[in-house]
Amino acid sequence: MKNLRTPFALSLVIALSVACSSKSTEDHSQMDGADTHEMHEVAESEEVAVPTIAVAFKEESTTQIFNAYLALKDALVATDGEKVSAEAKKLKALLTDDAFTSIKADVEKIADSTDPKVQRDSFDNLSDQMIILAKTSELTTGNLFLQHCPMANGNKGANWLSLSEEIRNPYFGDKMLKCGSVTEKI
Repeated sequence: MKNLRTPFALSLVIALSVACSSKSTEDHSQMDGADTHEMHEVAESEEVAVPTIAVAFKEESTTQIFNAYLALKDALVATDGEKVSAEAKKLKALLTDDAFTSIKADVEKIADSTDPKVQRDSFDNLSDQMIILAKTSELTTGNLFLQHCPMANGNKGANWLSLSEEIRNPYFGDKMLKCGSVTEKI
């Protein structure tokens, strides 16, 4: 029996190695020339960058609003009140249409404070409105992930949107960074 384990284990390792290298080859063959060139530059400089998967909507203004919202969310994840306020001011400048009046009110509360608690309370309402906007707008590129933390908002729960399925909780930051789950892909 012992004699069979070693060849079996070796065969398993070889099979996994071949499978992984085949997958890697398939992924590289799907890249266009520009992506391949960029990948070589990164490999040569030995920098490792996590790619950001962007989203785009039919309306460019909606795309810009979501990019600003996502930057604001990331600043909340980092619990950086000054940066959150700055990102909220950028988002506020994009909300020129009268249809965004209620969104603008929450953004103003976030922009006017550097206190993460105040910012997170308003972010809850802002996120609810952004989720509605995401679902009623035509997404043309990428996906958004609706995420939920059951402990946010005094254990009532709160939602937010993210570009990634990975949970990075804006309501608790590094205190409970991974608290939450993906509830929907938009």
